[in-house]
Amino acid sequence: MVEAEAEAPLETAPPEIARGWNFHRVASTRTRQSPATPEFHLFCLALRQPQGVADLAALRQVIAAGAQWEQVLAGTRRHRVASLLLRRLQASGSPHPPPDVIGELRRQAIEAARRSLAQTAELARLSRIFRQAGVPLLALKGVALSAQLYGDPTLRDARDVDLLVDPTDYDAAGALLVAAGYRRLGEALTPRQSAAYRRWAKEAEFAHPASGLRVELHHRWTDNARLVSVDFATLWRERGEARLAGETVATPGRRHLGLYLALHGAIHCWERLQWLVDFAAAQRQPGAIDTTLAAAEAADVTAPVLQALSLAHDWLGLRVEQRHLDRAQASRRVARLDRILARSYTPDAWHQAPPEKSLAEFLRYSVWLRLYAYSLKAGWTYRKHQVMREFVAPADWKVVRLPDRLFWLFFFIRPFGWLVRRWAGKWAGR
Repeated sequence: MVEAEAEAPLETAPPEIARGWNFHRVASTRTRQSPATPEFHLFCLALRQPQGVADLAALRQVIAAGAQWEQVLAGTRRHRVASLLLRRLQASGSPHPPPDVIGELRRQAIEAARRSLAQTAELARLSRIFRQAGVPLLALKGVALSAQLYGDPTLRDARDVDLLVDPTDYDAAGALLVAAGYRRLGEALTPRQSAAYRRWAKEAEFAHPASGLRVELHHRWTDNARLVSVDFATLWRERGEARLAGETVATPGRRHLGLYLALHGAIHCWERLQWLVDFAAAQRQPGAIDTTLAAAEAADVTAPVLQALSLAHDWLGLRVEQRHLDRAQASRRVARLDRILARSYTPDAWHQAPPEKSLAEFLRYSVWLRLYAYSLKAGWTYRKHQVMREFVAPADWKVVRLPDRLFWLFFFIRPFGWLVRRWAGKWAGR
């Protein structure tokens, strides 16, 4: 439950006139693919914030023309935007979607709200525990971000609670979670495995057996520390705040929020449009785009941020200065990211994840997602670290068990462990 916040929800700029709905604009030098279908058009119109008169008129027109509502509902489940979509569709006026569609959206939204309320109470409890222990704690995404951006903790459908602590406090933070009733997921690691995992992975996952709630405890923003590095002391000094269930919860401040949201979405190849909606909402405050781009340039990750701005402009109506759009259009790296991302947003793919253990799943998550990650930043230092972290896989450590003194051999045998695990999973699914 949100009380008076230390930071008010971000202000929004006046809406632009409705645009065309191409994946990206067509440039004189190259043409980019479009994933647009009437259903995707409807989806993006309904997720625009704020919705202008032209947006509402276009939304009503698309609804009146008829849509494959099963695709819209599937897209809502994949992108976890039931609450936002339901609110916009109900406010659109006549004609309304079919009653069974509204009913299913309402069911999804109620389930999401229940999770959010439970996470709100738990985040307030954990913030209080960490404050009393003297361990600074930042809440990432989830209900805290929902309160920060929208003034309502239930508008985002988060799977878990994400917490960020200073790396020097990481072990103490894990102990606090265990004392609060959580258990760390996964098998116990040897000292060498634990050190490798800490170096190459950004978080550990905890679950509460009684409530079923999950917490991801982070010690940095990204798995690959060479993608971006932000000192926790700086984040803490420039933090924002949200009031949740009577407790003040620290969040990333506005100077860092846009960069974090852009990179989080990019690392996952924008698998969920919820992340792009959040990014767009964070950029609507005057000056936010320039602040985010300045932070991106300092970290040498301008391309994924330019792509995020371009996507938010084309799909969600974010007002972006033409000079930034031209810069994105002229970037070869952005074009490469576009080509990879387009494979997840074809007319057949935008609304659903591929079937488990299918070739389409392998291509999307084992091939294209990896290629996208390698394209986020130039330079061999980043890519070398990206290659190295591919060999940190606790699931494979269980398949090929090595004593700590021989752990260095895992670099050479990890591909065999991956094949064994994948082959075993394939047969287990038959």
